[in-house]
Amino acid sequence: MFDSDSPDELEQHLTRFIDNLPGLAYRCEPQPPWEMTFLRGQVESLTGYSVEAFEAHELTWGELVREDTSTNLTEDIETAIEERSQFSVTYDIRTSSGEIKHVFERGLPIVEDGDVVALEGVIVEITQRKEYEQRLRRQNDLFAQTQEMADVGGWELDPRTETLRWTDQVHRIHGLPLDYEPTVEDALEFYHEDDRPLMQEAVQRAIVQGESFDHELRIITYHGEQRWVRARGVPQVEDGETVRVRGAIQDVTDRRERERSLREEKALTKSIFEALPDILYVLNEEGQFTRWNDRFRSVTGYSDDEIAEMRPEDFIAKEDRDAVRAKIRSVLEDEDPTTVKAQLKTKSGEQILYEFTSAPLSKGDRGERELVGLGRDISGRLEQQRRFEAVFNNTYQFTGLLDSGGTLIEVNDAGLEFTNTSRGEVIGVKLWEALELCTDDAQRSLRRGFEQALSGDWYRDELRVRAEGQDTIIDVSIRPITDESGEVVFLVPEGRDITEFKEREQLLRVLNRLLRHNIRNDLTAIRGYAGTLADSVSDPELIEYAGQIDAAADNLLSTSEKAKEMVDLILAPVRDTATLDVEPVVKTVSRSLRREYPAATVTVAIEESVVAECDERLGIVLEQLIENGIEHTTGDQPHVDVRVSGRGDTARIEIADTGPGIPEDEWSMINEEVRDAPTQLRHGKGIGLILTQWIVDEFGGSVQYTERPETGSLVIVRLPAASAAEQND
Repeated sequence: MFDSDSPDELEQHLTRFIDNLPGLAYRCEPQPPWEMTFLRGQVESLTGYSVEAFEAHELTWGELVREDTSTNLTEDIETAIEERSQFSVTYDIRTSSGEIKHVFERGLPIVEDGDVVALEGVIVEITQRKEYEQRLRRQNDLFAQTQEMADVGGWELDPRTETLRWTDQVHRIHGLPLDYEPTVEDALEFYHEDDRPLMQEAVQRAIVQGESFDHELRIITYHGEQRWVRARGVPQVEDGETVRVRGAIQDVTDRRERERSLREEKALTKSIFEALPDILYVLNEEGQFTRWNDRFRSVTGYSDDEIAEMRPEDFIAKEDRDAVRAKIRSVLEDEDPTTVKAQLKTKSGEQILYEFTSAPLSKGDRGERELVGLGRDISGRLEQQRRFEAVFNNTYQFTGLLDSGGTLIEVNDAGLEFTNTSRGEVIGVKLWEALELCTDDAQRSLRRGFEQALSGDWYRDELRVRAEGQDTIIDVSIRPITDESGEVVFLVPEGRDITEFKEREQLLRVLNRLLRHNIRNDLTAIRGYAGTLADSVSDPELIEYAGQIDAAADNLLSTSEKAKEMVDLILAPVRDTATLDVEPVVKTVSRSLRREYPAATVTVAIEESVVAECDERLGIVLEQLIENGIEHTTGDQPHVDVRVSGRGDTARIEIADTGPGIPEDEWSMINEEVRDAPTQLRHGKGIGLILTQWIVDEFGGSVQYTERPETGSLVIVRLPAASAAEQND
């Protein structure tokens, strides 16, 4: 390479060669901070420091290396030393001026006597290359993001080799992994079978005749989804031959769907326009009709040609024209929606009360203002409103309407009369503020009732309020009104004055208590006299009479207790619908009666666990029927079977005994006393059956009696079974 063999000349040539390198050559210590023992080349232009600064150990190479890139450098050098191999690494240095430069280093550990004594290599600046790579990477990222955002990808076909290349987005559009390499046949197979021939012909004509193409076609993706794509192709021709075809594929499914939806929306709008039961019209700035529906023509009786020549006021009764003109001006000039009631005048001269609602329409094609109007026949609605008000304001109980915040938005005349207020004083007021409640408990109950009704449940309670200076008891209820989706939109509070009824109820309770007290005392005395009589006589017939007197007195005492239960039941407030598991109640009552009647056998069979729509009063029903079966058995060991089962939406309880059965007059008495005209009781135990029937009726159930020849009687109680939702509650 060099002509002279002189060592000095050789060293000079080598020095010039190194100094002309685009970087620097070095020899340094093999461990950080890599002190330089030899350094030549473009040292100062690369680092900003002189060679002497490094060789005098005023500066080490490690001090230049940026800390966040030094780890890679250290690890690569340590690996090379361990493996005695060459290393290549890129990292950043900071120059004397503070500038950051990217460098590439390739080096080799120098081994002497088996030990690494130094590192030798070259370091070249690659800042421009790195910046170019970063720009290229950013451009590629931007290109990829643009493709993805636009849902468009590119493709290229080499007709000579039939090589097809796709960009990443084309893979995504087809639902394929990015490393999939398509063939021309594969790509065409993705097109819908009805569109595939068109795409095949387009590609063929591009190759053979050099024709570009642009089609919107359907493809079936790898996952079986149909998508619409816009496929474009442009051939590149050199010397009369197509050397490549480049194109793009864009997913236009969303646009096609929007276009389809827009077409459907326009068709729907047109159908609604014509199908509306109301008259619909559009006016321009001059007050001329530009559009109207068939209903407008049929109601007014004018033809389309006649309507086109008419003005809005031509359809309005004279006394209402000024108001209608003012509303039209307000819409066209101020762009404010308006509503006005006016008499619509037809071609035949008939006048119909209409409500006209108008609103500004977006600018027309020529930029002029337009008005869209809707006219609704309210003549029937006004009549319906009058009828509603006649009913609403002529009930004996007060009724109102609440919004979802508990504010009164309507109240009838009975409510105003009861509270001795005017409509203006209560409308807009909370319900619990409109009523003068006497106690904090009443206040809390009404507020709680409002929240309960707002959640969709019915509320009812008896509250004490002050009206016209006196304490009054009212029966208050709040019912929710829901929309189609089940959301509560209004609440209807109702109330009636039950003060007189409660006073009579209290009087009835007092009389019942006094009668029971007196009867019980007298019957107790009678039983005492009967016992004394039986003990003081020896005539068997008289002793039997005394026993009958005692039994009759005992029967009357039992009847008195049942009468008390009936009175309590009648006077008890109406209860909310409740649910109860039947099995525990049956077992509890049976255990209690076994203890009361040790000689009796009461068996319980639960075929199916049933929850019924009833409350704890079911226990009274079961006690009366089971006890009736025990007491009416003539044998010494009465036997009663109780069976519980479910039949669809019905809970069924069967009580079977081994006695002679319930006397016919006692059973027929139930319908006479509970449902039909009252008659005298014909059997001492009949009141227990009346109590049973009364309770079951309140549950919405039924009681059926059947005689079993030679085996006794069977009473079947049927109750509504609770729904799954009620059971979960």
